[in-house]
Amino acid sequence: MSADILHFVGVLDAPNRIRELRLQRKLSQQALGDRICVSKVTISDLERGKMRLDTDYMRRIARALDVVPADLLPRSDNPDALSAEERDLIERLRRAAPEQREQLRRVADVLTPPPDENGGSQAA
Repeated sequence: MSADILHFVGVLDAPNRIRELRLQRKLSQQALGDRICVSKVTISDLERGKMRLDTDYMRRIARALDVVPADLLPRSDNPDALSAEERDLIERLRRAAPEQREQLRRVADVLTPPPDENGGSQAA
């Protein structure tokens, strides 16, 4: 989407999650600003909605915070955003050895069977 379209639909003027995600990573405004080559005042203005969050800033901040740009949007605007708990589980899965991943997949299949070919859940 172009920045003009995002601005038109109000995405770029909406509240954002930059502060929340920055604090989760224990970064100061200065540290985040250093990562994307802007001042801490710019980060503060972006967090508070005093400055327009354009697509360039979204990409740069998302990369610096190791998230996708959509994660910067409020959860109500992004129902597919992962919670901190979900991110933690994914990160732990990525660090697991292949054998451990297979064990986890089997446990997940028992707890929540994968969908069948028709899109429904398989009966246990």
